[in-house]
Amino acid sequence: MDETTPKSQIVPAASPPASEKTVLHLVMPHVLDTLKREPALAFTLAYLLVALAGIYFNVSYYDEFGIPILTLSQISDYLVAGLQRPMALLLALSTFPLVWGIDLLNARRRRRDAVRREELVKRGSPKGWDRVRMRWYARPRWVAGCGYLIIVFFYGWLFVSKYAHLEAKDVRQGRADQVHIGLNAPDASPPGVDLSQPVVYLGAVTNYVFVYDPRSKRSAALPVNNISRIEPIDSEPRDQ
Repeated sequence: MDETTPKSQIVPAASPPASEKTVLHLVMPHVLDTLKREPALAFTLAYLLVALAGIYFNVSYYDEFGIPILTLSQISDYLVAGLQRPMALLLALSTFPLVWGIDLLNARRRRRDAVRREELVKRGSPKGWDRVRMRWYARPRWVAGCGYLIIVFFYGWLFVSKYAHLEAKDVRQGRADQVHIGLNAPDASPPGVDLSQPVVYLGAVTNYVFVYDPRSKRSAALPVNNISRIEPIDSEPRDQ
């Protein structure tokens, strides 16, 4: 073989230019590097997301019955709010494909904006409204990142509020579990709620149990120290 013949070389694939990279494409490597250095941070962030979803649900759900849940809750109740609601996990998991889809749409829009900006440049020195449009087409990526956060929080609040409304609707229509509540002082029933009859168990926090009377359509917060027993209706013993 002639030594002057150039040798074949393997040309590495070029990475996409920065102008074609999406927001997630630029951010994710830094996020993954951080999580590799601090693995516990991933569990902490996931737990916080689930806890926030649980708190959002509690606020929306109990507000349907006029119960000020934030005032009656302790710090420990906030920490376990998401663990008591399976939908909080569904919300956390559905957030990731949502952000991914938004990022793809944003990348497609940025490519169209780049073409429009080039068309404005070819016209000559832009003035007035064209100058504003050029700045918008060349907007920094942190603007899109802030938009992602706003959309995620809005989506989470809308998702949770709708789910809480449906749960409350089932309670009012009688499609909820009922219980017998026994009090240490039988004559200490709250006004408008007849605890001698079955009531709907809405939930509980550290110091209170929340019930709903389907007959009077009123709710009540019962102090835990005043409750002697909570007995499910039509409970059947499990087969041994």
